[in-house]
Parts: sequence; structure tokens; C-alpha cells
Amino acid sequence: MTETTIQTGPALDSSSVTRAFTVFLLYAGQGIPIGLFDFAIPAWMAVNGASAQDIGFVVAMIGIPWSFKFIAGFVMDRYTLLAMGRRRAWILGAQTMMIALLLFFAIIDPGPRDVLILGLVALAVNTATVFQDVAVDGLTVDIVPEEERSLAGALSSGGQVMGIAASAALTGAMVYAFGASAAYMACAALVAIITVHVIWVRERITERRLPWSEGEAHEANLSSQARSWLPLAKSALSNTLSPLSLIWIPVLLTRGLAYGVCVVAVPLIASQYGGWTEDRIGSLNGTAQLIAGIATIAIGALIATKLGAQRALMLATFALMALVTWMWMSSESWSDPGVITAFVLGWTAIFFLGGVGEVVIIMRLSPPSAAASQYSVFMAFHNMGISLAGILIGSIAVFGEPQGMLAFLIGTQCLAAVILLIVKFPTERIKESMGHSESADGLAAVRD
Repeated sequence: MTETTIQTGPALDSSSVTRAFTVFLLYAGQGIPIGLFDFAIPAWMAVNGASAQDIGFVVAMIGIPWSFKFIAGFVMDRYTLLAMGRRRAWILGAQTMMIALLLFFAIIDPGPRDVLILGLVALAVNTATVFQDVAVDGLTVDIVPEEERSLAGALSSGGQVMGIAASAALTGAMVYAFGASAAYMACAALVAIITVHVIWVRERITERRLPWSEGEAHEANLSSQARSWLPLAKSALSNTLSPLSLIWIPVLLTRGLAYGVCVVAVPLIASQYGGWTEDRIGSLNGTAQLIAGIATIAIGALIATKLGAQRALMLATFALMALVTWMWMSSESWSDPGVITAFVLGWTAIFFLGGVGEVVIIMRLSPPSAAASQYSVFMAFHNMGISLAGILIGSIAVFGEPQGMLAFLIGTQCLAAVILLIVKFPTERIKESMGHSESADGLAAVRD
């Protein structure tokens, strides 16, 4: 390959179409293992007689690495191979590890009652996925201009949910027909396809495709890369402890709790009350994720742009609260396939449409010099909510029953709704760490 060819290949900084497609594809890639572990595996366990506590344990193990993703963010903001861009080397490394782990666990092939092993499998694969996720988050914040952020939010949420959709439907059917080993291999193959695109496209035109290729670091990355731990940690800590960030964190926790509760409650309700098998649950989850992904991409950015990111998220919060309340009051009809189908389609679409507003607000609260670190700190709280859901379901008896799970979820959504009604979050990206006065003004402002 000649140097001329290297200099004229696709680059994210020079093409809005390439940026949009790459954001979509990379978030779809992280949705692949999520679809397997959040939907296919819990359904498989539930149908084969696993208890709510066992499923809750696996869900908690899935959430643990996501709760500590800020560690990966700090490492990435501090160390990288700048000649390949600030994030691409990490994305390639993480996706390669995802493929290797999925193939390894396909060989081990633990059964639905091997709860400890399944938990460790979920922990390992999701740890690799977290590194991919943090790198992609940082890349999106670095490379997407302000005027494209609503679109990027829609593509990130929509891409992830469409990756989850494809994975949940495919792996649910494969687990039912061929066993979990085949599902692991299918996911590895899908991630490998996306990795080919990551090798081909670059962040900026002067950079290398691979460590041994020709190319050099771009000036924009050289000037923004952290040179020591202290300013990086100071920026992220100052921003996280600002009043505005502290009041944003409970909203993120309730978002994670909503996801975690629904992931556990749906297969339990479908299998115990409706008599559904794992392939039927997987098919419904896949369909729901696909519809949600299409809706998020088609109208998510429009809603967030027209209403504003905060109002879009607030609307989704009220809608989810109403849906969960209806499901909780309809417990006598849970054997009706129509009720289960309506709930799954509804919560999935509402959750991911609300994710557009969530992502846009997080991008605006993440300063340029510590983009991956700050973004990952915020998302860690979201994912702590998922782990917390699994822990509460596994350890508190009243939350071990679907009725208790849904009642708890209604309460958490009420809290999020109150915060979103009272507090005004930024409408553009902060330049660096939020000063006390900026944060205090934002906290004190009441929505018009």
C-alpha cells in the first residue's frame, strides 16, 4: 500500500457520513454481547428453572465492569497510540479481546445451572466490552461537532439497540436450537465483521491504520492528550463533584435500575406466568429492540432537537412510569401474550428513545481534555443502577417477585421525574471543568 493511498482513505474528521455510519456501527458492535448476556442468557436460564436469585446474580456480574468503566476512561485519556488516533487502538484491542473470549467460552460451554461459571463468563466478556464502549464514547465526544450531537445521540442509542436486537433474536434462537456455544460463536463472528471497518477507517487523515502502518499523530490529538494523571484526575473529579453533576447522578442511577429490573422481570413473567420458551422470549426481545432501534434513529434526534435533550428525557421518564404502573396493575392478566408483548415493546422503545437525551446531556457535561474519563464516570453510575437492580433482586425477598420489582421501579422513576422537572441541565457542551458559579446557577434554575 502506497503512502498516497494511506493519505486519501476514509477519515472521521473529514466526512459527516463516515462519522455517522461509524458511530452507528461501533455502538451496534457493543450491543452484540449485550443482547446475548442481557436477554438470551437470562431467558435461557429462566426457562430451564433458574431462580430469580440466580438470574439476578448473573445480571449483577454483567453490570460490575460497567460500573467501573471510569477506570478504563482514565487509562485511555492518559495512554494511547496517538499515531493511530486517541481511541482507535483501544477499540481494536477491545474488540479483538471480545472475539477471543467469546470463542474461548464457546469451547467451555457452561450449562444453564452453572451459575457461578456463567457469572464469570458474563464478567469477562463485559469487561472487554466496557473497554470498547469507553473508547467509542470518547471517540464520539472527540470527533462529533455540536451541531451533530443530537444525531450522534440517536445513532449511538439506536445503533446499540439494533445490535442488541440482532444479537437477542439470533442468540435466543441459537441457544434454543443448538445451545449456548453456538450463540457465543455467532457473536464473535459479528464483532469480527465490525472490526474490519475499524481497521479501514481512521480518526484523522494523517494517522496510521495499524501500529506498523505509515502515518503520524494529528496536531489536534497532540494538543488535547493528557500528559500526566494529576490534571486529568483533577478535571474529572472537579466536574463530577460539581452540584449540577451530583444532581444528575441519581437520574443516571434510576435509568440503570429501570433497565436492570426489566431485564430480570420480563423472562420471569413470560416463563412463569405465560409458559414461554427461551426462543419465543428471544424473538420478542429481538423484535422489540429492532423496533426501538429504528424508532430511535428515525425520530430520536428529531425529538431531542425539537423538545431539547432534557425535555425528551423527561417525557420518556413519565411514559415509562405510566407503562410500568399499568403492567403492575395488570398482574392478573400476565398469562395473556398480548400483555407481555405490549410491555416488552413499550419499555424497550421508551427506554432507548430516552437514551438520546441522556447521551446528549452527558456529552455536554464532559470537558474536552477528559472526555473519555468524564463520560465513563457518568455512564458508570448508569451501569451501577443495573448492578444494583441485580443485587436487590437477589438479596431482598420482596424484590424477588415481579410485582415487587415493578413497584420499586415506579418509585425510582418518580424520583427521576422530579429532578428533571426542577433542575436545568446545560444546553451546550461545557468547555472545561464546571466552576462553582456555573454549577450553582444551573442547579438553581427552574425549568420554564
